[in-house]
Amino acid sequence: MSDAKIAMPTLETPKKPVHARLSSDAVVTNILLTTLLLLGLYFSFESSAFLRLRNFEVILTNYAAVGVVAAIMALLVISGNVDLSVGSNIGLSAMVTALAVTQGNVAPGLAMLAGVGTGAAVGAVNGFLCAVLGFNPIIVTLGMLSLIRGVTLLVNSSEVYGLGDTFFWIGNGDLLGVPVLIWAVAASFLIAAVFTSFTIWGRYIYAIGINRHAAELGALPIKRMLFSLHTAVGAAAGIAGVLLAGRLDGASPGSLGLQLEMQILTIVLLGGVAFAGGRGRILGVATAWLFLGVLENGLTLLNVPPFVQLVASGLALVLAASIDALGAWYQRLIQKRQARIRS
Repeated sequence: MSDAKIAMPTLETPKKPVHARLSSDAVVTNILLTTLLLLGLYFSFESSAFLRLRNFEVILTNYAAVGVVAAIMALLVISGNVDLSVGSNIGLSAMVTALAVTQGNVAPGLAMLAGVGTGAAVGAVNGFLCAVLGFNPIIVTLGMLSLIRGVTLLVNSSEVYGLGDTFFWIGNGDLLGVPVLIWAVAASFLIAAVFTSFTIWGRYIYAIGINRHAAELGALPIKRMLFSLHTAVGAAAGIAGVLLAGRLDGASPGSLGLQLEMQILTIVLLGGVAFAGGRGRILGVATAWLFLGVLENGLTLLNVPPFVQLVASGLALVLAASIDALGAWYQRLIQKRQARIRS
């Protein structure tokens, strides 16, 4: 036998290239976090009030209702669908809640259930039309946007106010030293994150968003999933309506929830969720929610005129579109490089 040693294969796993370790979601989140930090630094230099604890509380509570809906809306958009009627749904749910308390004289708990139930019912109608009948979700929910606002005005055309101590506590009070609104939005983002990361249904919505035809061939419960997601978004809008009714101690049929659907969609897209579906993480959506809250708050502290703030909101939506395109391009780049490595 030869004394020559036989070289044994090494057990060390080769390092993955950077492009394989960094997903498009991580890139988008890192860009947002960096931009958020730079924005915070700028506002802190320009306004001494920005870094105060009370100001951060104002940022989180003012945007809490929007965050509640954005967290659940992200799940629907990941599946390749959208609900553009959530702003009007928020207004209707808030009005039903306010009327139940002031004119129906029902207990606060039942009034909240009425508001959330109203939102869920609207979401179920959207789900039936879009998921079961197969109608285009953009067209359907745009139609519902106007329809629900009209129904709200038909139900009650004047402002309702004076909802009592319970609703005031929900909108302005604390629980264990933390505002109730912050508890609500934190719970929404946590539920959405757990759903997408740790449940089989979370994997289903990604599969549906990536390739619905393949999901159908795989016998996934597509219609049931999409119907449930639409209903969940409606219920989230109902919760947001209850929170805003408590925050404002009332409801206005013409203005409450107006254009909030655009803010919510901006947050979702800015957070890296692909409008076509199949891509996105809740961490990115939460970061985008903070980003828009900080932007609006900082501009207000600097006494920037409202029309300039409107321009900034429009630019944020354009930025969201560019991030959506960047994420899609980066994902294609990763897939091409991985295919080249395998070949």
